[in-house]
Amino acid sequence: WAFQPAKKPEPLEAPKSESERARHPDAEPKPGVPEGKVIEMPVWKSTTFPGTERNWWVYVPAQYKPDGSAALMIFQDGHDYQNRKGAWGVPTVLDNLIAAGEIPPMVAVFINPGHDPSKERKNPWSSSNRSAEYDSLGGNYARFLTEEILPEVEKKWPVSKDPDVRGLCGASSGGICAFTAAWER
Repeated sequence: WAFQPAKKPEPLEAPKSESERARHPDAEPKPGVPEGKVIEMPVWKSTTFPGTERNWWVYVPAQYKPDGSAALMIFQDGHDYQNRKGAWGVPTVLDNLIAAGEIPPMVAVFINPGHDPSKERKNPWSSSNRSAEYDSLGGNYARFLTEEILPEVEKKWPVSKDPDVRGLCGASSGGICAFTAAWER
């Protein structure tokens, strides 16, 4: 046995800026793919989180049928996901995956955390109630979705009640929020 010194590791590549990152091909429009609509909803004033307002949007695919069969996906920090030209390009991804038959027709809810309108706001990420909603344990956020937001969505766009075709997601605290809401339900 002979001692072999460890090889010097290769230097890590510096993280790319958002403008340098390549978008996934599914985030780019494809010819012939029907485009769903992203509808900006009226500002929501919550009763579960009193004194807060939030912006939110609903994506409805071109293939949507009002028979209650559509899948449902909820995105926390919705402003970051609903933009077709943004980092995620979720509406275009959904258009492409639905058209390819890789996912069923799906209604998506893009919802921001609540904000007290009397407080200053520097950007969409600086919502005054984000930590209380996204980082807290308990059932308040799940109740907010099931008792306030989803009934409002289903007034116009009925979706499936099957839990196997429902989901929610987010990044960072939005991911914590998604996990906690799923755990509570």
